[in-house]
Amino acid sequence: MGESALLVFSFFMQASIGIMLFMTLGKILHADQEFKKAAYLAAGLSIIGVIASLAHLGKPLAALNSLLNVGSSWLSREVLFSGVFMGIAVLYALVQYLKVENQGIKAALRWAGSGVGLIAVFSMAKLYSTASVPVWQGANTFADFYGTTLAVGALLFLALSFKELQGKDKKIIGLIVLAAVVIQAAVAVPYGINLGLGGSAAHASAEILNGLSAAVSLKWLLVLGGAGILLWPTLQQEAKSATGMIYLAGIALVCGQFIGRYIFYAAMVVTNIGLI
Repeated sequence: MGESALLVFSFFMQASIGIMLFMTLGKILHADQEFKKAAYLAAGLSIIGVIASLAHLGKPLAALNSLLNVGSSWLSREVLFSGVFMGIAVLYALVQYLKVENQGIKAALRWAGSGVGLIAVFSMAKLYSTASVPVWQGANTFADFYGTTLAVGALLFLALSFKELQGKDKKIIGLIVLAAVVIQAAVAVPYGINLGLGGSAAHASAEILNGLSAAVSLKWLLVLGGAGILLWPTLQQEAKSATGMIYLAGIALVCGQFIGRYIFYAAMVVTNIGLI
């Protein structure tokens, strides 16, 4: 279950963190909205992510043991910050469900969740980029993880909150998504081309990617196409005329990013030891 559990953990957790980031941005721009559906989904995705993480570790107590090395291990930091983020996301969803009126508490939870979430994504990327897997090393992993966080988080937030944003300026969300996936592509394409110039493990990963060329092409078609489609509805003021386009863009982009995360793990070739 190893890589499958990691795929679910990283993808779902990053999507949840992205939703939290855009809820925070949404409240800055539109303080009169609550975005409850987005809060509930962020909490649910974070719970699924943590459960998948525990499944990968094998035993719940293994997660507690991993926290003993927070000062020296990126795995420990990933577990810690992901767990703290899940707690904040669940608490924020509970506050929304109970209709707590204290805006200070809500704001504190949103900002804390956003900050902890960004650190959690950094911890994930740092863990993979320092592992003995050439295809994961370098800036590409950071661009991939943060790109997924922003793009998928924004799409899910927008799909759940589009009616609340009716008549409001939404183009900043579309531009952020487009920028995120363009940066992803700008980093990933040259990195993939140069991968075969490395050692034997890097060359083996390049061969795997060549074998998955159809999946790689589909990923970028869906990701870039979804981001492009999203620009049109985010410029519209009426929800009825744009909701279908939002869902189409969301399906394309989320599927593309998920395929990309599958490729990320499928191309793994270890030079010496695995994750530490």
